[in-house]
Amino acid sequence: MKWIGAGSLLVTLAAIGGCATAVPAMSGGSTTPKNRTDVGFGGAARVPLGDLKDPAVLDPGESQYRYAADAGGVVPMAYGRYGIAKNWDLGLMVSGATVRAEARYESVLQEGTTRTVLMVGMAPYGGWIPEREQSGKGGRVGFEVPFVFGVEIGGIYEMWIGARGSGEYVFGDFQIAGSQQKASGAGVRAGPVVGMALGVRRIHALVELTAAYEYWWIDHAGTSLDRGGFVLIPGFGMRLRF
Repeated sequence: MKWIGAGSLLVTLAAIGGCATAVPAMSGGSTTPKNRTDVGFGGAARVPLGDLKDPAVLDPGESQYRYAADAGGVVPMAYGRYGIAKNWDLGLMVSGATVRAEARYESVLQEGTTRTVLMVGMAPYGGWIPEREQSGKGGRVGFEVPFVFGVEIGGIYEMWIGARGSGEYVFGDFQIAGSQQKASGAGVRAGPVVGMALGVRRIHALVELTAAYEYWWIDHAGTSLDRGGFVLIPGFGMRLRF
């Protein structure tokens, strides 16, 4: 029943989400304990910088690819995780119009009142790019590998610091020179992530920031739109543990 309620929330958020690729890690200080369930909800944002900063500064031919596919913005976010075995969990997150599945493993470095772990994960994801002011629409698929050092102190305070790396492919029909034409792009993204959580045994408030560099190789109607830059992905939310 817990998973049915969490699944309904995830579907609802996907339906109302925007198209920004703002997908936080929300790692926490450890994996979800065996036979326990974590449910989280909140929001995330994508803040592009540098060459990625302003989609209104269009490429040759006035391509709307980046405006439609990777614009900045704030989206709702929700996730669920379940501890399938000691030191292992599985999860599902919806952030805007992107859905990410994940499997995580932790290696315990220290047990006790202060608990420290190293966590590594595998996270395939996909989503759709809805029509946005007639700029076009499409889809995306990708794969992420997070690596995180986590700390729990007395079940009250958690912190995590590490790195995230991902590859992504985007495709669809986007506006260029007044008409919609096919476009596709491959991108890579990597950078550090840091976060913290504070609360009591069953409920915690979480904040997190990812700072990554990403580079895209894009083809839109035969026009090359390659570019790169930095992006910030802040996330925030509440986590309930059952």
